[in-house]
Amino acid sequence: MSRVLLSVFLLFFVTACATSPEGRQQLMAPAPLQGFSAVYSEFDMHLQLVTAADSPACKEAECVADRAFDQRILALGRRLADAAFRQHAQLYLRIPRFEFIVADKAEPGAASSSGGTVIVYRGLQRLNLDDAVLAFVLAREMSHVIAGHHDENVAASVLVAVAAQILFPVLNIGTLFAGGAATAAAGSAASSAVGTTAVTSAASFLGSRAVRASYRPQQEREAEIMAMKLLAAAGWEGIEVSEKLDSLRPTLPGESTWSLDLRESALRIASLMQGPPLPEQEEARDQIVSGLPYGLPPPLVSRPF
Repeated sequence: MSRVLLSVFLLFFVTACATSPEGRQQLMAPAPLQGFSAVYSEFDMHLQLVTAADSPACKEAECVADRAFDQRILALGRRLADAAFRQHAQLYLRIPRFEFIVADKAEPGAASSSGGTVIVYRGLQRLNLDDAVLAFVLAREMSHVIAGHHDENVAASVLVAVAAQILFPVLNIGTLFAGGAATAAAGSAASSAVGTTAVTSAASFLGSRAVRASYRPQQEREAEIMAMKLLAAAGWEGIEVSEKLDSLRPTLPGESTWSLDLRESALRIASLMQGPPLPEQEEARDQIVSGLPYGLPPPLVSRPF
């Protein structure tokens, strides 16, 4: 019973309720665990990089083109980061700046972490995307950071892990998988413990994946809306961004998960532009918080992977 009470206490301690910038209720880790959330999110992002195929090393003129693309990402990132910190006054309390990295990965893609790191895959360069589309890709990842989606995913994973520690030992479910009847009491206890640990770990992993997958559609839509507002605040026309996104849909190579996500985003943005109007450039600038500190460290562009 004491174990159950301790687990229940931990269950409430590791989670807290928060409201996203778009008004959606979400689970968040409390302040004492924010450092763990950032480390977990960074590890998850690096895991994506490790599993992605490397891009071939550039040669001569290709290297010049790569550097030019890096500078485009830097310029777009600076422009968006400036608007983001002025649009969301509390963002300074969570991250000091955004960092933009171009990773030498063959497939097109992008990723981010709760600490403000935004990664663009080299494969995006091969698509010859317009600045408006590249800015949308960056703004969408930045919006995941601003909305706390990474922290929400970490909180959900911890919640499922703690719930598994409560549920499975109490129900003694591991004994169902520990094999037949044991001949010795010690052997039976050890077998049960191993079975319980294995089942608990599997349930924690699968449950975490399922919960995070259930959050994903809401997070994607929220990030898209926030990205369009961020682009408007940074000076882009919503119609222009939507048209550029729409024009690239038929020409996206392959059917990678990220490409499909971008294609679906293009459809939703086109639909969004048909609905209630998003803030125009002038209106978006009026909503930007003034009086925030200037002189932020510049965003970084590097290729460490």
